[in-house]
Formats: sequence, C-alpha cells, structure tokens
Amino acid sequence: MSRAVAMMVRYRFCKLPSLVVGGCLWLLLAAVIQADEPAPERVKDLRYGWVLYNYHQGQAFDALTQLAVAREKGGIEGHGDHPGLVEGGLMLSYGMTREAGRLFTSLLGEGGNGSSLSPEIRNQAWFYLGKVLYLEADYDGAYANLQRVDGRVLADSDLALYQEWLYLQCRLVMSSPAIGDPAALDGLRKKLGGQNIWSAYLDYNVAMAQISAGDSAAAGKTLRALIDHMTERAPVAEDVRLEHEGLLDRTRLSLARLYLDENHFDDALRVLEALPVDGPFSDRALFDYAVAAAGQGEVARAFNALETLSRKQLFTPWLQQVPYARGYLLEEMGRPGPALKAFRDAARHYQALDRELVAARQELTEKTLMSLLKFMRDGDGLMTDAYGRLRVIPEDFGIAGILAAESFQQALSELHQLYGMQSFLGDWQKQLGSFAVMLETRKLQRDIRIRETRAVLARQEADKWAAEHARLSVQVNEALAREDHEFFMTTEQKALKARLDQVAETLKELPDDGSTASQRAQFRRMQAYFDWWVADEYGVNRWAAQKQLRELGNAMSTFRDQRQIIESLMAEDRQHNLLSRRLAEKEAEVEALRGELSAALAEARGRLMGRMDAALAERRLQLQGYLRASRHAQARLADKLFQAGQQGAAND
Repeated sequence: MSRAVAMMVRYRFCKLPSLVVGGCLWLLLAAVIQADEPAPERVKDLRYGWVLYNYHQGQAFDALTQLAVAREKGGIEGHGDHPGLVEGGLMLSYGMTREAGRLFTSLLGEGGNGSSLSPEIRNQAWFYLGKVLYLEADYDGAYANLQRVDGRVLADSDLALYQEWLYLQCRLVMSSPAIGDPAALDGLRKKLGGQNIWSAYLDYNVAMAQISAGDSAAAGKTLRALIDHMTERAPVAEDVRLEHEGLLDRTRLSLARLYLDENHFDDALRVLEALPVDGPFSDRALFDYAVAAAGQGEVARAFNALETLSRKQLFTPWLQQVPYARGYLLEEMGRPGPALKAFRDAARHYQALDRELVAARQELTEKTLMSLLKFMRDGDGLMTDAYGRLRVIPEDFGIAGILAAESFQQALSELHQLYGMQSFLGDWQKQLGSFAVMLETRKLQRDIRIRETRAVLARQEADKWAAEHARLSVQVNEALAREDHEFFMTTEQKALKARLDQVAETLKELPDDGSTASQRAQFRRMQAYFDWWVADEYGVNRWAAQKQLRELGNAMSTFRDQRQIIESLMAEDRQHNLLSRRLAEKEAEVEALRGELSAALAEARGRLMGRMDAALAERRLQLQGYLRASRHAQARLADKLFQAGQQGAAND
C-alpha cells in the first residue's frame, strides 16, 4: 500500500493514525530542550532519563509509571515543565486524549501562555492534541485546541505543520455543522494555497462530500480539476512524489466509479486506462474496467480483464464475485457451454470457501486466531506503535481486511495490554512471595537471637544484682538516719581503724603499769585524733557515698529500662507485624486486581473473538449469495442447453 493510501485511511477511516506517532515523538524530543537555552549534555535527573529511555523503547506504560513514581517522590528536578509536556505526549501516544488535554491545559494555561516553555513547543502541544481529538471525531474539542495555536509562530517554526493545521481546520468546518462557516472555509483555503499535498487532500474530501450530498456533477468537476492540477504539478522529491501519485490514482479511481454510477462507460474506460497495472488500486481498477467494458458492450475486453484478475489471489471479500462474473460474461458472449462450466467452477469455489468458513467458525479460538497472525518482534519483545497497537502481519491474507478494521485493531491491542498487565501482576505477586519468604527468614533469625539474648541475660543474674542494690540502699539510709560515722569511713580510715583496734587488743593483753603507761597515753592520743578525723570527714564521706549510691541507682535504672526494652522487643516484633500487615494488604490488593483483570481479559477475549466471528459470518453470508446466484445460473443454462438440444433433435 502506498503512502497515499495510508494517508487516505488516516484521515477518512482510521481513528488513531500512525502519522500522529511521528508528531508526538517530535514533540517529545523538542520538549526536552527549550528554544532559548543550550542543550544539556545529559539529563539532570536520573528518573527523567529512565522516562525518556522507556519512551524511546516504545514502553509508554512504563514511562508513565516512572513519571507517577517520580511525582510521588517530589517530582523531577532540573527540567522545568518539560516532564509534564512529555507526560502529555505519552498520554496521547497511549490513547488517553482526555487526560492529556487536562494535563496540557493545567500545564500551559487556558490561553497557552501559562508555561515557561517556548511558544513553538506550546503551539505544537496544542496542535497534536487537537489533531488526535479530530481523528477521534471530537470536533468541538479538536477545534478548541487548534484555535489555541498561534498560526504565525507555527508558520515560522514549521511550514508543513502550519499547512496541516490549516487543512485540519478546513476539515472541521466541513465536518461539523456547529463550526461550519463558508466564509471561514474560503479564508482558510486561501491561506492554504494550492501548491501542497494538503490542498490536494482537501479537494478530494470536498469531492467526497459532494458525492455524499448527491451532487455528482459538482463532484465530477472537482475530481477532474484535481486530476488536471496534480498531473501538471508533479513533485520531484521521492517521498512526496509517491504520496502524490497514490492520491492521484485514488482520485482517478473515484472519478471512474462516479462515471460507472452514471453509466458513462466511455469516460470510465478512459480514466481507468490511465491507472498503473501494478499500483495499489490495480485490482479494483481491473474489476471496474471489466464493468465499464461490459456496459459499453465490449464483452471480450471485459472478460480479458476478469481473466487477468482471476489469476491473482482472491483474498479480499469483494474479489469473490470474480468467478461468478466470469460465467456471466461468457454467457453474455453467447458461449453457454463455457459459461455453464464457469458457473460450476464458481459454485465449487464458493462451496469450498463456505466449508472453510464454517470450519473456521467452529474451530475459532484465541489460539487459532493468534496462529493466523505474525507478530513483529524486536529484542525486547513484541513491537508496538506509540498507541500500543501491535505490529501484525496476517499469515492468511484472507483475514487482512478483518485485521485492518479499527475495531479489531483496538480489541487486539486491548487484549495485548491486558496480557501485559497480567504479566506485571504475576511479577508483582512473585515479589510479594519473595517478601513473605524474607519475613519468615527474618522471624526465624529473630527467634534465634532471642534465645541467645535470654541466655546472656540469665548469665548476668540481673535479679541478684537488683537485690544487692536494694540491700545497699537500705543500709545507707539507715546509716544516714543514725548518723553512723563509721559506716561512711573511707578505705584509708577503715584500714587505720583496723590497726587501732589491733593495737587496742594488744594493749589489753599487756599489764597496766608504768612500762606501758606512755604507750597507752600515745594510743589515747591516736584514738582521739582518729575520732576527730572521722567526725571531721563525715560530711565529705557521706556526700561521696550518697553520690555513688545515686550513680549506682541511675545505672540500675538504666539497666532495668534496657532490660525492659529488650523484654518488650522479644515479646512482640512491631516492625515484623507492620510488614506482615502491609504484605497481607498488598497480597489482597493484587488478588483483587487479578480477579478484575481476569474478568477484563474474558471480556476483551470475547469481544475480539466476537468481532472475528461476526466478520466471518458476514463473509459467509456474501459467499452464500454468490453461491445461490451461481447455482441459479447453472440451472438456467442447463435448462437452456437441454431445450436447445431437444429442439435440435426435433428438427433432425
């Protein structure tokens, strides 16, 4: 399919075209750098780097998740409003147009001037949002966003985008009665000019609108003028030339079909002869050529065209009428025998296809459907476009038309995304299972440490030391109450007292006479001095004892508190309980999500299979119509040949 065909599909039949993908990508890349500031050598925030990496890998969901996580952790720093603009582009690429619109409005402001981003980037943000809304048939929303674009700034920054912007506005004026204004349309067409591909697309769509309105004469005039204009002004550039030629062929085919509808067969033949035999519309052109030739009475030319077409692979539904048309033309050529054979062949062809369709519907499962599709892959898995659509090539070209339908593409993409979420939840559940194992291991290790701690505490004999501290406190208090000087003596004083007591015992054993009188007098002086010293040092000694008792009390209090803390920690692990509760809550959430996901998967799977089944049923209905017509023709020709044979026998 040429680029022109793709463009027509984009703007007339497709809801979310791949053209916007390139635009969103360009917008993203442009948003990374403001127009008035130098390009940084690297991103300033690692999380922003991960976002851009996931985006360029086509992982829009992962990139959006990274942005959400970064926002919860304080946001991305060093890049201003760029991450928000990137998030809007990601939402567009993920099909979240409403969310992207709200984000752009909050980021850029209603008037488009509420951000530090350059006017060129703001313009393109509004343009791409308006374009996607237009392709979703939200004409009012599209018009509102396109009106926020500054045309002069857009023309200076990107002329091709400016021309497309004008084209979209013209299409909105044509498509929406609420917006339609002939004067505005004339002004926009004048600005668009006639020397670009967008003006050609606009003329073609004008012709299609005239056909829809029943004005065939005006439509024919518009198409002829477009063909003349495009023939005279063929572009030189390769990419534009291919698109130009594709649109020109499409225009010629549309004009030929218009002539056929009006029975102007000569004009239709003249236009169809200008179409290339190897172009994207060659099959349709050959069939229309056969119809025009038959209408003109040139049955042989029509038959030759059908013969050429029948030698091709008839994989599209509308081409299934070719076998019947061959028999019809042979009958018109006055060749009933070959015509009868052609109708028999056509009937067998339709019967075989009908059996295949019946078997296909009976055996239709998700597995058999996926076996008919070839998914394009890269190193990271399935390839998708920026809208999350899978890049798929049909293994059986008979389902190419079904696969190309927007509803089927959306259902297939939705199923793929749901399977991706299922895999994501499976990974999450595995991680939660790993956390559960970690918590169990932690609990076992904690039990071991508790047993070791209790053994250490038992060896410390805490109760014994507490009793000793209590006994000592009682003794000190009692000594204070009776002002017991000896109790508070220092170690030196106690040693001296012991020596004095020993001397006193020795003197008791000696005779009390003149030989010991001087010794006893000296002892009394020493005892008096000692008593005076103890009495004099009583206050200091008492204060020192009380201080030591207080320090010991504080130490015992600390010891008891720490022991109590240890006991409470051993009795209950609050952190473990908290983690266990959180883990249980997360497991319940995951289980609930898995249930919802299973229901969504069943619904999406049923929707996809239902659309496939409906398409097969519709195709079978068409085939049955061709089959009935072929059998009726067989009966008619067989009867005619029989009557002719009988008449010949009677004449003989």
